[in-house]
Amino acid sequence: MKMTFFSFYLLFNILPLRAYSQQENPTAILQSWYSTDGTNSLILAIGEDFALYDGQVWALKSSEDGTIAIHQGSEMRTLTLNKSGDKAILTEADKELAVRSSKSTDLKNRKVGQTDVSKDFFREDQVLLQGVFLPKEAMPSTITIIYNHAFSEEQLQFTGDVDEKGLFKVIFPLDYPQEVMVRIGNAFFTYFSKPSAKQIMVVDERSFGSGQATWTQVKNIDFMGDLAVENEERRLLNPEFMKVRDYFITDSMQKNLDPEAFLNYRLGLMKKHEDFFRNYFDSLPVSPLMQEVHLRNARTYAGDDLMRYIWLNPIIENGQQVLREVSDVYIAEVKKLITADREDLMTAEFSGFMREFSMPTRKSESEKSKKRGDQLIYDYLKSLNLSDSLLADLENWKIQLDKGTPPQEMKNPERLVSLMKENQETLINFRFQAMWENLLEKVSDLPPIPKSSIISTFFDMVYLSRGQQIPEFIQAQFDQVQLDQNILAIIEDKIDYFERSKNAKFVEGVAIAENADNVLAELKEKHPGKVIYIDVWATWCGPCISEFKNAEILKKEAPEGVVFAYICAQSEREAFENQIKKYQLAGEHYFLDQEAYQQFDKELNITGFPTYLLITKEGKLIREGIHRPSSGDQLLQQLEKFVSR
Repeated sequence: MKMTFFSFYLLFNILPLRAYSQQENPTAILQSWYSTDGTNSLILAIGEDFALYDGQVWALKSSEDGTIAIHQGSEMRTLTLNKSGDKAILTEADKELAVRSSKSTDLKNRKVGQTDVSKDFFREDQVLLQGVFLPKEAMPSTITIIYNHAFSEEQLQFTGDVDEKGLFKVIFPLDYPQEVMVRIGNAFFTYFSKPSAKQIMVVDERSFGSGQATWTQVKNIDFMGDLAVENEERRLLNPEFMKVRDYFITDSMQKNLDPEAFLNYRLGLMKKHEDFFRNYFDSLPVSPLMQEVHLRNARTYAGDDLMRYIWLNPIIENGQQVLREVSDVYIAEVKKLITADREDLMTAEFSGFMREFSMPTRKSESEKSKKRGDQLIYDYLKSLNLSDSLLADLENWKIQLDKGTPPQEMKNPERLVSLMKENQETLINFRFQAMWENLLEKVSDLPPIPKSSIISTFFDMVYLSRGQQIPEFIQAQFDQVQLDQNILAIIEDKIDYFERSKNAKFVEGVAIAENADNVLAELKEKHPGKVIYIDVWATWCGPCISEFKNAEILKKEAPEGVVFAYICAQSEREAFENQIKKYQLAGEHYFLDQEAYQQFDKELNITGFPTYLLITKEGKLIREGIHRPSSGDQLLQQLEKFVSR
């Protein structure tokens, strides 16, 4: 299950504003000084042998009698700190700045951020994030950055190291300004970044906890560098919003209301959220950027919920789950929440909102796509040099389809079933072609940016993640589709990268690190010459569990020479053991504690649960394009190819 920013907020996020008070820095090993203009930006932090200053991490040469000498390589800087109680004057050369040793509580007169992200909004560049982690207990070894990307199916993930002093550094790419999630130790939170940003933060793990009570608690995080003022504003704003977000009520409504009733409820909740933000902005100064991001997110969050409602409430027809039908009015109201503004990309929910449109979203759309695909398959098979008897079988198959005969009731001779299996990959591509044609019709009335986001995500889901290039006939339509030129450039980069790297990713695989505590190396050594199918899962992950029902059938039909392995992470051991027994999962099982998972994640960049991997007979790891158990014949065909190599 791909964890959204929303999910992490619910699990770990942001003392209520009324409980926010002056605090000395929580640990004696770090002496911190903040701005006095109410922004509470971190100006200087001094550790045992390092300092944070001017948006950078410095080595501390000396700190005596108020004189602080810092250096980076050959660059030396000297600061003077003249203290008077909890206030001081920080001097460097001829520059003086008033600072204080605790954060200001005078929020009504604070200076707000003035960052303008409109210039070079689309700018592929790096972000440099550095800082200090203050652990509650053991020091973690890694810091992980995860964020949604409006033009990709997967969340993107990048990992950096944390040293024994708590100093960390991670560099990651960003295409546009947006919210980014940080995972370090037991601290999970989001902050705002932009391409080319140089940012520093101090994170106190002791202010983080788990459970619903923490959703409205302000976390102890200090910010320095780009967007420091805006991130301090949102650090205080987000926990206040969690008080009115009504997550549990919405969850209940989503499960129990009919479509029109839920539509009315959710649009009403959007208005409540917008009113909350406007009232908050009237009561406290907030930067124009943060005002815009939060008001836009109220709208995209509503749109995401309304689209998710459809697939969260399937119906049973002929013994099978099918998408719920909603009215054209419902879809039209959802589309009203989509704008042509690129600034919507900055919101936490935009990517999820657009992703919902990438696949069929209601019963009638799914049926239309299937009917179109059936016709393409029929036309193709009929064009083959078939015997008279097979042609008759094909005509009978088409008659059954036109009558709406449920799949389990269709009567097709074995020779027709065999013909379809022989041409399976080609026939699957006809299904995707039908989905593509339907998608173009569905998004034809959308502005370029959301349309481009939906189409780019579709390409990831249907082609690139399966190890297949985007077909030439689709690429030839790019000009007609009227994609946003900035997003088209990103899509073309993905196509080019795929072409250059597909052999390494999907054929040759990558080498497995041969160290003693590497689970993959242990599997490779234990099962030489075998194909090893690996399921990386978590006990709380619904999609992971739902795939288990396919495990027994998969193992019965899988070719000889395949080993099934399960790696469980970020879970409680007792729950892990119970679920293995409950679902009778036969295979190799590994449970990774936090430290082991950090190392595993650092090597593989696991972007969500479940993740499926494969070790080839040659002992190479295939990290992308591996089908999940519910894909049925597609996975079996994939396993057969690797076994027979």
